[in-house]
Amino acid sequence: MSDPTTVACVRCGLDGPSLPKPPISGELGRAVFGQVCANCWQEWRTQSVLIVNHYGLQPADPDDRARIYEFMKEFLTLPV
Repeated sequence: MSDPTTVACVRCGLDGPSLPKPPISGELGRAVFGQVCANCWQEWRTQSVLIVNHYGLQPADPDDRARIYEFMKEFLTLPV
């Protein structure tokens, strides 16, 4: 049986600490929760600030949020 406190991360390829809960809602949040370690998620959080600032994105805007999610899927190498 697998350890519920670790996850086989699709980004770094290691078994790392899992997130305590899905970090965002919906299918994408469940995919992150089940496939990305907490360390890579933290790296994404840092990178997302740079992306938002670089492109002038507004996370509250649905179109901008969709772009951020696309960047996130690419950064985390999520197949979703």
